[in-house]
Amino acid sequence: MVSVRRTVEGGEPTSAITRDAAEDLTLSPGTPVVALIKATDVSLATA
Repeated sequence: MVSVRRTVEGGEPTSAITRDAAEDLTLSPGTPVVALIKATDVSLATA
C-alpha cells in the first residue's frame, strides 16, 4: 500500500492505494493529481 497526500484549501486528505495503482499512475512527489472524494459515511472518535 502507498499513502497519497494531497494539499487542498482547508486540509490535507490522505488516500491509501495499492503500489500497482501508484505505478500505473506513475506517481512521484509533486505529480499533479485530481482527487474524487466519494464516501457514504464518516466515523469520528475522541481520544
